[in-house]
Amino acid sequence: MGNLWIGPPGALYEIDRAAKSFERAADLGVTEFKALSGRITLTRTAPPVRRVKLSWDMLEPQTARVLDRLARRVDGGGSGVGPLVLIDPAAGNVLEPAQATGRGPAGASGLAQWFRVSATGAVAETTPGVFAFTAADATGQVAWRCVPWSGNFPAAAGLRVSFRAPTAFAALGTVSVGIDFKKADGSYLSTVSATGPFVAATVPAGATHLTPTAKTGAAGTYSLAGACLTYGGDGAADDVPGDGLPKLAVTGYSDSPGRPLPYRNVGVDLVEVTGATG
Repeated sequence: MGNLWIGPPGALYEIDRAAKSFERAADLGVTEFKALSGRITLTRTAPPVRRVKLSWDMLEPQTARVLDRLARRVDGGGSGVGPLVLIDPAAGNVLEPAQATGRGPAGASGLAQWFRVSATGAVAETTPGVFAFTAADATGQVAWRCVPWSGNFPAAAGLRVSFRAPTAFAALGTVSVGIDFKKADGSYLSTVSATGPFVAATVPAGATHLTPTAKTGAAGTYSLAGACLTYGGDGAADDVPGDGLPKLAVTGYSDSPGRPLPYRNVGVDLVEVTGATG
């Protein structure tokens, strides 16, 4: 398991100290009403919202200052740092839950979750809400988008990442996979590729984002279910549930002196958001 990383896209900071407390449960939005008759009625808001609570004892001053600046929205030219990325080492798959199962909104194009890299392939809805990649020939290649961030997956130099192709791709003896690394402006930097369904790499210097890709190596239509992108190690495996990489905003913050100084006791509460500004 790797370390925790936090910050705005393109400026992630690594925290190599394990948190004393780490709660990452989703707020299901369920309200229970019990009538006098004893019958229970539930109301539910959709979708569930992730809440994360972190706390550290005796945190080094440099790391404490970073968290303080993020919580108080000090950076960002007066407009705040906006939503934050939290690379959680407990997440087994940072693809979206539906994306990891090859699903999406019925009737949609699927382009919000995947896009073709080659000219000889297409992502298409096979049944309502279920998507597949059709390769016209052996060069057909598809890539995954980071849905909450509408593009490339946020990353940071030195972070260990791994990717495994969908189950149907992995069953092919011709499959190959890769991870494209990109600069802050979105321009291409480098690629790590491998023959077979699995690839792992360390994010190189200068890279702030990445895009996983897969090539079937054979013509045909293949389900997109079962893909896995893992941060913090080489643990990408078949059919791991998607955990997502949501946009987060700080809703609570505590900072008290440690003993001895200059160490700090710090707590940060975050909630999943659709957007956040200063």
